[in-house]
Amino acid sequence: MKIKLILSVLLIGLFGISTSYAQSDTTKSVEADNYVPKSEFRSFRMGIYGGMGFSWMKPITKDYTSDGSIFAYNYGLITDYNFTENYTLSTGFAISSNGGKLSYKDSYNINDTVSVEGMFNRSYTISSFEIPIMIKMKTNQMGYFTYFAQLGVRNYLRLGSTYDETFAYDDNGTTKTIMTEDFENSDEMSFYSMSFSFGLGTEYAISKSFSAFGYISYNNGLINVLDRTNTYSDNKENAVIKNFTLTVGFLF
Repeated sequence: MKIKLILSVLLIGLFGISTSYAQSDTTKSVEADNYVPKSEFRSFRMGIYGGMGFSWMKPITKDYTSDGSIFAYNYGLITDYNFTENYTLSTGFAISSNGGKLSYKDSYNINDTVSVEGMFNRSYTISSFEIPIMIKMKTNQMGYFTYFAQLGVRNYLRLGSTYDETFAYDDNGTTKTIMTEDFENSDEMSFYSMSFSFGLGTEYAISKSFSAFGYISYNNGLINVLDRTNTYSDNKENAVIKNFTLTVGFLF
């Protein structure tokens, strides 16, 4: 009788433990399926990024016209200083390439003794060391995503500049063309320029300390990038660079 009672108690205990374990395992499985990493707040984060888009020049000099856009890109290091969970000072450095196309009338020296007037079509490519300074305003994390808007300035220090050029002129009723490719003209470009930048984007939490981000931005040039005088009109050249870029990266 005692043996039957002991066996009954053991069986009831084992059944209770098994049921409890099964319920616990099911709960863990449901929690794992619904798990969303909450990004931990840190006052300092670093990351890498790269972007691409297109840029163009807006001329201010009289009789100069914009003649199209070129491919633009940048890549570099980002550093975020978080004041709170919603406000961040974002900076870093990058290598960037921007430019644009211009059309204008000017004179051209065919040789040491002959100078002719005609129409230039130039495509500028400017490589720069870029230092962005942004204020980033973020929402609270919603699921995996945090949305943000950022605005600030981008500072550019010229590393080099080249242009492709087509010069067309009239030679006794016949239009002739002279082409130049990859001509180095850093001495005709400003060393420093700056643009106002505005962007909208999102950050995706992969883990508590690792996330991916992406944003689209518009950058409006504030400072003239040209440093040359038109020999035909004697006007000092003046143009600013504008661009749209799509940027993606990772924060650690």
